[in-house]
Amino acid sequence: MINAELAHVTSVEEFHKEIVRQQEEAHGEHYCLMHEAIQKYLKECNSYMELGTHQGGSLSAALLCNPRDIYVRDIDLSRYNKFLKLLAEKYCEENNINLDVKQIDSTSFASAAPVDILMIDSYHHPHHMSRELETHKHFVSKYIIAHDTQIINGRQDDSLYRCLAKFANDEGWEVIEHIKLNVGYTVIKKK
Repeated sequence: MINAELAHVTSVEEFHKEIVRQQEEAHGEHYCLMHEAIQKYLKECNSYMELGTHQGGSLSAALLCNPRDIYVRDIDLSRYNKFLKLLAEKYCEENNINLDVKQIDSTSFASAAPVDILMIDSYHHPHHMSRELETHKHFVSKYIIAHDTQIINGRQDDSLYRCLAKFANDEGWEVIEHIKLNVGYTVIKKK
């Protein structure tokens, strides 16, 4: 994924529009399609957690839905801190959103919190995703969304989808969306 140039943006709305434009220009149409899924499912939810925030593209999509609580988890928040942090904090204060940001390993139990939606876009390896799912499964009440479930590092690779589908089958969840456009995304729902 490219590191977007976002120093000129002055609001969360502008940040989201600009990061989508730059990422889809660099990675192709539908690269940011997952943002629409986040917004679709957040309409019926109050809390959202993101594992692997990086610059904050998908986080900006979630912010614009104004959920009550947003939890941000990443092992390195330097890109988030550079462009989105101040905009997000101001937006959350103005819209009465509790924003909880931690620079932490997403497989650590200290990263967990009770949420309606968990979005996974961290280290793209099935073993790591399995550890994240094990860590967070008892804290997520409705949906898990994962990015890059069709292509990883520029190659066709559905290993994250297979990991998520196996988890869903074993743990009483169901796959409700498996989108294969561009890098793809998958949504599972708790039964």
